[in-house]
Amino acid sequence: MEWDTLYIEKKEAVAFLTLDRSASLNAVNDQLTADLEAACQTLDADIDLQVVVLKGEGRAFCSGMDLKAAALRPSTNAAIDAAWAPWQRALDTLEHLNALTIASIHGACLGAGCELVLACDFRIAANTAFFSLPQVLYGSPPDTSQSYKLAQLIGLAKAKEILILGERFDASQAERWGLLTKVVEAENLKEETGQLVARCQKVGGRAATVAKHLLHQSWTLGQETWSSEISRARATALEEKDFAEAMRIYREQRKPQV
Repeated sequence: MEWDTLYIEKKEAVAFLTLDRSASLNAVNDQLTADLEAACQTLDADIDLQVVVLKGEGRAFCSGMDLKAAALRPSTNAAIDAAWAPWQRALDTLEHLNALTIASIHGACLGAGCELVLACDFRIAANTAFFSLPQVLYGSPPDTSQSYKLAQLIGLAKAKEILILGERFDASQAERWGLLTKVVEAENLKEETGQLVARCQKVGGRAATVAKHLLHQSWTLGQETWSSEISRARATALEEKDFAEAMRIYREQRKPQV
C-alpha cells in the first residue's frame, strides 16, 4: 500500500510503515500528515496485525516539521490547529493500535519525529541517531499530547530539560534516560529490529494488547476502578487460545516459548 509520502509493506502479521520523503529527511508537511492519518486508520482496521514497525527512508528517521511549508502557513491559532489536528489524530491512532508498535530509528529524529516515536510501544535506535524536541526554540510549545507524556516515561525534571531547553541528545543518552528500548550499531539496526519483532510476535495476542491498553491508562484510572478494569481485560484475553495453551505448557512442566 502506497501514499504520496509513505508506504506500508506487510509480511504476514507484521506491517512496516516507512516515511518516504527522503529528499527532505522525511520532514512532516501537510501531505505526510494526511497520509499518516490514512495509513494509521488502515493499520487500525487490520484485525490480523500483530506488530507494526515504523521507520524512515534515506538518511534520517524524521527531521521534524517541514519549516518551508510552515513558513507559508498563516501564524494564527486557527491555521495551526487545522494543520496539526490530523497529526494528533494520526499519533493517537498509532498509539492505541491493538498491534504492538516499534520505532526503528536512524539519523535525525527531531520534533515531529520524536512525537512519532513517543507514540510507539518500543523504540530501537542506531548509535548514530540523535534527538531533539526544539519547538520552544521556534516560539511554540510542542503540539501533541505525546510530547507531554515524555514526563511519564523519563521523569518530570528530564522532560523539562528536553521540552523547554530544546537541546539535542544522542542515542546513548536517550537509552540511559529510559527513552529507548535498545541502542545498536547502525549496521545492525535492521537485524536487531527483526529480533524485537520476533519477540513481540511470541508474546503477542490478546493478553499483550489488553496489558498495553491498561498501561496507557495507568496515570488516569482511579484506585477504585482498577479491579474492574483488570477483570474486564482478563476476560477479553481469555477469549483467545493463548491462556489455555500457557496452562497446558505449565501442566507439562515446560517453560513458555519466549
